[in-house]
Amino acid sequence: MKPPPPRRIAVQIFGTAGALLLANHALSFTQHPWLLPSLGGSCVILFGMPRGIMAQPRSFIGGHLLATITGLVFRMGHATVGGPLALWIAFAVGTALAVMSVTRTIHSPAGANPVVVFAEGADWNFLLAPLLPGLATLFLVAWVSNNAPSPWGAGPWPRFGPRGTLKPG
Repeated sequence: MKPPPPRRIAVQIFGTAGALLLANHALSFTQHPWLLPSLGGSCVILFGMPRGIMAQPRSFIGGHLLATITGLVFRMGHATVGGPLALWIAFAVGTALAVMSVTRTIHSPAGANPVVVFAEGADWNFLLAPLLPGLATLFLVAWVSNNAPSPWGAGPWPRFGPRGTLKPG
């Protein structure tokens, strides 16, 4: 595999930096700064391999939402039932992966979201802030960056057909 052309590297550097600076600013208004590492991992996928399945909006947004909701459900379960925290966190991440797999929304950085939910002591408001502003920021920057003239061509993201095959056009 050959390295990307300089224009693509510039999009990777400036798109990632811009997205994370804006997300960091948005997260500074919340009580949950630890979502930023998960969003940083998303930048690697969104800007480093924007044609990949995990970079598609369905996987990026759906994966983060579903993994976070799973983490919140498990955190509420731990608060109600009790037991070893490590066990709850481990099964929250495993279940989040299963949910993303079943819904075809796997986005690997989102697998950290249940851990973040537990570490932050988050409640359901975590979905509104910081998750949604963080996702919206990254999505918009990725959409603009990946639509800039680039050697990869058309559209913000390609469309995938059955079994992950790339649809033409």
